[in-house]
Amino acid sequence: MTWRVIKVFGGFDRRVWLLLFGMLAFRFGQGLYFPFSAIHFHNVLGIPLSLVGVGLACLAVASVVSGLVSGPLTDRYGRKPVMLLALAGSAASFFAFSLVDGFAGYLAVSILAGLAGSAMFDAARNAMVADVTPPGRRSRAYGLVRVGGNVGWALGPMTAGAVSAAAGGDGDVYRALFTGTSALTAAVMVVLAFAVRESLPSPKEAARRAGSASGLHRALSDGAFVALLGSGVLLYYVFTQDWQALPVYARNFVGVPDGQIGLFLGGNGAMVILLQLPISYLIDRGSKVGALLVGALLFAASSTTLLLTESFLGILVAFAGFFTLAEMILEVAGNALAADLAPERLRGTYLALFGSCFGAAYGVSPIVAGALLQAGLPHLIWTIQLVAAALAAVGLVALAALRKRGSSSPDA
Repeated sequence: MTWRVIKVFGGFDRRVWLLLFGMLAFRFGQGLYFPFSAIHFHNVLGIPLSLVGVGLACLAVASVVSGLVSGPLTDRYGRKPVMLLALAGSAASFFAFSLVDGFAGYLAVSILAGLAGSAMFDAARNAMVADVTPPGRRSRAYGLVRVGGNVGWALGPMTAGAVSAAAGGDGDVYRALFTGTSALTAAVMVVLAFAVRESLPSPKEAARRAGSASGLHRALSDGAFVALLGSGVLLYYVFTQDWQALPVYARNFVGVPDGQIGLFLGGNGAMVILLQLPISYLIDRGSKVGALLVGALLFAASSTTLLLTESFLGILVAFAGFFTLAEMILEVAGNALAADLAPERLRGTYLALFGSCFGAAYGVSPIVAGALLQAGLPHLIWTIQLVAAALAAVGLVALAALRKRGSSSPDA
């Protein structure tokens, strides 16, 4: 059994493993920041929650802009320089967050974090993984790196909570956590600067052949890829909205105690750590479009469960079950399919644009959820999600038809 696991998940390029550990440390650092960021900015600095939401929306919009820029940059100058720039931007952003004392500074740093931060890092990282992994193993490679990130994301908030509790909730502890996140991100940057080799073949030749404007035009003129982008935004709409809406819905509408809310949120992380690799293996052995269709159906099943039940058990099944399975498929099959659709010289552009689907969805879904929860209409949230999942499935069927037509064309 052990030998079979080694055979299935062994043999990856050294850079995949370095990125796995890099992601573990990077997401651990983010986990020190995000759980208490809203508490710090609202409770300590006095920024209204509505304006904290404005900052998050601006960060999401900036991350979409980052996708339009960072992908072509990775194709022109290489994956490694963009990755290091993103980590430097993240380190600077987290440190700056520890210094802001009002809304103006918070908004400015949020925009910086969106432009040169996680979105840019993910675009360069995903391109490097695709560069060094054959198509038939890419889902497993993305799955491995994602497990590393999820382990870090699980440990970060636990550590932050323990530190905050030990400090008695003192406001200064939040600034210390933000500074710690900055230092850890800078450390990841230094390690990757020395340990990771560039994966883009012949960067000078790539710079000659891949102009940013022509690369974006080529990607956005690719019918199959545009269908993937449309489906991706819809699926990420469900993905980003549930994380924002379900804790509030569970507490305020269903009466679920805080401890049980932690159970279904923690169940998500445990499921990812346990099942992401087997699911990635199955995706590699089948159709990535088919896998995404299954993911859309699972998101629909999650929304249907929330429509039909109003209980902790229903939320647990919907989120830790259907939703988490769909999430694991989307995060792996989506990137792997984007890499498969991309011409080699534009791989970074395609992957960055697909990564922007998350930012585009995140800029809208929490606003919709917040408005509907405020109006006491949570069922409309799940109904809209059902429609989004159905439209995503239609887009994926169109994508499959376009790929089939392209493969049968005499010019293909």
